[in-house]
Amino acid sequence: MNPKKLFEDEFGRIATTYVGKRPESQRLYQQAQSFMPGGDTRSVTYYRPFPSFMDHGKECRLYDVDGNEYIDFGNNQTSLVHGHAHPKIVEAVVEQVRRGSVFSAPVEHQFRLAQHICRRLPSAEKVRFCNSGTEATMGAIRLARAFRKKHKVVKVEGGYHGSHDLVEISVKPPLEKAGPVERPNSVPEDVSVPSGVIQDCVVIPFNNTDVATQIISQHQEDLAAVIVEPVQGSCGMIPSSLEYLRGLRAVTSQYRIPLIFDEVYTFRLAPGGWQGLHNIIPDITALGKIIGGGYPVGAIAGQEEFMSLFSPLRPNSLGHSGTFNGNPVTMVAGVAALAELTGAAIDRINQLGKRVRMNLTKALRDAGIIAQVTGTGSLAQLHFTKQEVTDWRTASTGRLDIRSLLHLWLLDHGIFPAARMMFNISTPMSEKEVDELGATITNGLLELKPYIGKAVPELVV
Repeated sequence: MNPKKLFEDEFGRIATTYVGKRPESQRLYQQAQSFMPGGDTRSVTYYRPFPSFMDHGKECRLYDVDGNEYIDFGNNQTSLVHGHAHPKIVEAVVEQVRRGSVFSAPVEHQFRLAQHICRRLPSAEKVRFCNSGTEATMGAIRLARAFRKKHKVVKVEGGYHGSHDLVEISVKPPLEKAGPVERPNSVPEDVSVPSGVIQDCVVIPFNNTDVATQIISQHQEDLAAVIVEPVQGSCGMIPSSLEYLRGLRAVTSQYRIPLIFDEVYTFRLAPGGWQGLHNIIPDITALGKIIGGGYPVGAIAGQEEFMSLFSPLRPNSLGHSGTFNGNPVTMVAGVAALAELTGAAIDRINQLGKRVRMNLTKALRDAGIIAQVTGTGSLAQLHFTKQEVTDWRTASTGRLDIRSLLHLWLLDHGIFPAARMMFNISTPMSEKEVDELGATITNGLLELKPYIGKAVPELVV
């Protein structure tokens, strides 16, 4: 049978049930298309046949406009580490909104949140706030460029650092364009990335220490920074090896090149983030997601010699403005969120994350399906491939058709993961929700097994 027809027939079967339970979401989606391109405003939240529109969330559960209930394992792409409507965060936000949402002036809550971060994060002596992880990586790179007075930046193939030109390169490059692993090409994500920007981005492979250090050494005279995720997020929750990041730290220290860790995802893994967990300390760290308690946030944190370049007390300081930078609502939410995110709380969700990965592995075994489970701490992801997943090139062998089918099936059975089959834990969760995920995944794989057997027989035991 034609592979496309085989997929569309199976998708149509699952979608029929999905659509039947969501008439109000379908109606709202049709209206939304009149005012927003594709009816949505976030690429990552779109999926066929249409996304479920949400009404509200409470603790670790979501409720859509049609009354369907879900256990939320997406948590807004890991940002809701305390789930939905945490009472202490809500209380702090409501009190602040009554006092005013934002002022063209500093407030005490800004340095209180900065104080939390500096006490926890080994690389942080000073902090600047912005409004997203994208802005945080953009600001971190600008800071490194000002420090080094250079413009080229090294990024890792498969690394995602937000939506600005310099880092929209080789995020998920087609393998036929990626070039040899010993010298990866700089591949723009789309036609909007200027050619001049592409020339300023040098790409290195992930988890290949020898090649990465060789390329950095070759370009060291022109480099402003090296930026890396300790766990590659959108690529597939793929942890770096300790050898790899130690190698990056060694070569950047040798040539006095600022090393930037993007800990937007990984700050949840330990009180001091990934760097605190493994004692590999960057010069600058980009933060986001959980430090805002569920509100828009980003931060640039680093050592004094770098961060002082932002200080208006010095001549020719580096400009860094934003109408909502450090807005009081986000700041009070962030303080409340980090106060609740104790070492004990992190240890508990990390143990639940380990249980998720064990349950996913067991579900695959019980269903007789071959796939890979990646992740660490409270993070996990499924990849439908026979290959061990260690970087983008191996992750890209995963079958998107199976992922799409299982995602829609899970939504129709009360589980809300990220569409790419990423799962993460929030503090309101318990073993009950984690084990329900395992049982539901098992049932979904068993239902999809006939399709998998026809489409990809090598993945069936």
